[in-house]
Amino acid sequence: MRIAFLLHQFPALSETFILRQITGLMDLAHDVHIFAEYPCENGLNHPAVIEHDLLGHTTYLDSPVESGRYELPVWPAWGATWSPDTGMRLSNARRLARSVPKVLQCLAAHPLLTREVLNARYYGYQAKSLSALYRLSALVEQKQPFDVLHAHFGPVGKSFRFARRLWRAPLVVSFHGYDFSTWPRREGMQAYKALFEEVDLVTVHTDFADRCLRDLGCPPSLLRRLECGIDLTEFAFRTRPTPVDRPVRLLTVARIVDKKGIEFSIRAVAQLLSEGYRLQYEIVGDGPLRGPLTKLAHELGAEKDITFTGAKDSSYVRQRMDQCDIFVLASVTAADGDTEGAPVSLLEAQACGMPVVSTRHAGIPEIVADGVSGLLVPERDVSALAGALRRLIDNPAEWPEMGRQGREFIERRHDLSMLNRRLLELYEDAIASASFT
Repeated sequence: MRIAFLLHQFPALSETFILRQITGLMDLAHDVHIFAEYPCENGLNHPAVIEHDLLGHTTYLDSPVESGRYELPVWPAWGATWSPDTGMRLSNARRLARSVPKVLQCLAAHPLLTREVLNARYYGYQAKSLSALYRLSALVEQKQPFDVLHAHFGPVGKSFRFARRLWRAPLVVSFHGYDFSTWPRREGMQAYKALFEEVDLVTVHTDFADRCLRDLGCPPSLLRRLECGIDLTEFAFRTRPTPVDRPVRLLTVARIVDKKGIEFSIRAVAQLLSEGYRLQYEIVGDGPLRGPLTKLAHELGAEKDITFTGAKDSSYVRQRMDQCDIFVLASVTAADGDTEGAPVSLLEAQACGMPVVSTRHAGIPEIVADGVSGLLVPERDVSALAGALRRLIDNPAEWPEMGRQGREFIERRHDLSMLNRRLLELYEDAIASASFT
């Protein structure tokens, strides 16, 4: 099968679930090509990217940054915009003149779609900024047909929905978290109306996401459940022993953003440290809140026991999951409404046999069995979070059984090879039911 993946950025360390899906399909001898808006430098040296020569299978869109990344309008033609990067004045007339070869190229290949991507009635600010035109121009250069198109994240599916008619191939869109929470709050509850009228199948990881998509107007007939897959050969199971003459090692792997709730896990750990517990807490990841949260750890007197190690590749994450005792992810609904879907790090930690502490947030109760493979507490409740950690730290005899239950759950519901076969079945369903006018 010939499959096109449509992505915003690639390869991103925070989106290893997409990387595993792509390499899993390639290992099954399918021909995969990736179309991405931008490269993501933090993932370029990921072992899977190199081993599978994924950059050789990737086409990056050649969009001017003011149109592609920032989607600044080109109208009125006699006006101007200013670059967010440099502050330089950008003449709209010059931007329009630079786009003429792309317009002619697209008109020659597909006149109807060209008129659509330039029409604000269909593509809104993406037409006014010419970002939709540049996306179409990149795709019309592709001469070989595809059997199926797979977009990750709702806004990407909406931006590339024209590809379905361009290549006359069914479109599958996978939703993950921000795309059914904060993005429609910003863009409007009808933001996906055009996508839902075009798409063939929509996949979600959890029942929580399913309900959110229905509330956004997705027809139930389009929705399919497809859990996030974990390569069980990568994450070795290890029973967690009782620590002897060393601190208990706590671990978080996450982007350092509001919805990950890292502020609350830092406060909970600091509370336990003040009670005399010997702990080492490592936070793997990066993001805009790293500076403020590093300062918070210092203010709480916990800077010696709380370490920020920055963004790391999957081999480092696996190493630390093998070495640490308890995994913590205190996810919350962010101030802008952003929520989790089914955090991959919680799945990976359970695959390794780590007991986990997390929150009753979004789809997390569907992937962590409270009191079985871990403990769940209310969002933003530092006392409850500290209490759950205290219970596990005080009762290390519970760790092995929690770890075993977590691993069995991942094997039963999140095995990558099983889910990739399920994905291929969904592709076949989409191909069989798709119609084109």
